[in-house]
Amino acid sequence: MRRWQLSKKDKRLLLQRLRELYPRFDVSRFSSIEIAVEDGIKLFVFDGVPAFIEASRVLIPHLRLLLRHGYRDWLPYIVVDQGAVKPISRGADLMRPGIESIASEFDKDAIVVIVEPSRLLPLAVHRALYNSSEIKEMEKGRVTESLHHLGDRYWKLAENL
Repeated sequence: MRRWQLSKKDKRLLLQRLRELYPRFDVSRFSSIEIAVEDGIKLFVFDGVPAFIEASRVLIPHLRLLLRHGYRDWLPYIVVDQGAVKPISRGADLMRPGIESIASEFDKDAIVVIVEPSRLLPLAVHRALYNSSEIKEMEKGRVTESLHHLGDRYWKLAENL
């Protein structure tokens, strides 16, 4: 794995992208930003914590960042029922019957956090296939697509940091 500090220019460009994608994310609390690259995966590391995965020109929040620094104030999230926890943890897409509640409004293609019902711990990061109001009206069907989950290759890459 190769790992290095971002240049001032690259750091400025990354922070600009983050402000556009996640306007409520507070980037000012981080002082050090590194990039780690392995097998074509780019992982941005903020103050030693895996923070964002670059995949298909999208910056996906890493679960370790969400676990350490929280997500509720800057990302929409969906609470799933207990029966959906295990499949979601293994990388399954979210089906409408598995939703217990939708905590905030979001648009189609938004990045959403899937959380377990008891302690609201993040299980996965998904991309919404519909906006939140459409999902609330649905009775069945696939509503989000899995991008990152516990134990996937992005999780394992972060273990090697």
